[in-house]
Amino acid sequence: MSNEVRGYPEISFVDTDTATLESLLVQSYEAFTGRTLYPADPARLFILWLADIMIQERVAIDFSAKMNVPRYAEGDYLDSLAELFKDAYRLEPAAAKTTLRFTLSVPLEVATVVPAGTRVTPGGEIMFATAEDLTIQAGETTGDVEAECLTTGEAGNGFTAGQISQLIDIFPYFERVQNTTESAGGADRESDAAFYERMRESVETYSTAGPLGGYEYFAKSASAQIVDVRATSPEPGEVDVRVLLSGGALPTEETLKLVREMLNDEKVRPLTDHVTVGAPEQVKYKIDFTYYTEEGGTLTVPEVEANVNAAVADFKAWQGGRMGRDVNPSRLVQMLMGTGIKRVEVRSPEYTVVPDGSVAVAEGEATMTNGGAERE
Repeated sequence: MSNEVRGYPEISFVDTDTATLESLLVQSYEAFTGRTLYPADPARLFILWLADIMIQERVAIDFSAKMNVPRYAEGDYLDSLAELFKDAYRLEPAAAKTTLRFTLSVPLEVATVVPAGTRVTPGGEIMFATAEDLTIQAGETTGDVEAECLTTGEAGNGFTAGQISQLIDIFPYFERVQNTTESAGGADRESDAAFYERMRESVETYSTAGPLGGYEYFAKSASAQIVDVRATSPEPGEVDVRVLLSGGALPTEETLKLVREMLNDEKVRPLTDHVTVGAPEQVKYKIDFTYYTEEGGTLTVPEVEANVNAAVADFKAWQGGRMGRDVNPSRLVQMLMGTGIKRVEVRSPEYTVVPDGSVAVAEGEATMTNGGAERE
């Protein structure tokens, strides 16, 4: 992860500029021997080879030094530095979860047990397994149980209610099974950038008074999919937590359940706090503009169109990437002007203030009209 993205100035512990080192070595040699080194001189060629070796060593030294600084560290180096912070550990890959409802063909006179590990699939290679034994009482035909995807990561997310319905481990009197909630909560291993930010936020947890920053830290610790959290206290003892997922996606009930469990742990929530967890409020906006190309431009019409579509997608992702980020048409113009167009007329969105705990979401398809080519 580059240091620029983390918002700090670049620093170097060792000079790794090859030209500077080569010049220094040549000047030193000439001063020591009293002879001039011309480009083809064997001694000069030897010095250039030596400089190359020295630069490689300097690069390794500079890298090693930076790996001791949290804002530069990456991978295992960053994981090792986590011991400087309070209870900070990288989030490992997590499996998606959902609730499955099993239905029997007829009510039975005895209880039916669906054993833990019973597998159900939406089709293909993705499978979910029940997390515990499910007991369907005598005289009843249905029962609900939590299930977890057997494949960690985001692959198990997004199966809407009813899609996970193919039973693999058949048992007597089975009629059907389907998920009642959208599968969610699956996440890949936490990135360096996300882990670094959480490490910094972990200092908020030293207080025992229930600081809002502490709630935000623990909420992010529930899933690597969570990129933004806003905690507010509308009144004493009440804490409202809003959660946003990567890509500006709104959290599903399964993800919110993970956050609730994390925040209501006895080591996290002060006894006097009542914590509620929910998705951010949505501030809707539309995208509608006309763009004009330049006569004799270097890009073809299809190339410009593809660039414009990509810029709009990037704008939507940026706009929905954080809660409380105002709808900013100027940012859209900036992105569009980098696509190769001559100018753009934006009719919407208009600048709109987005409150904390809310997120801007594009409504409908963007209207992008090519107004034709104009002279420069």
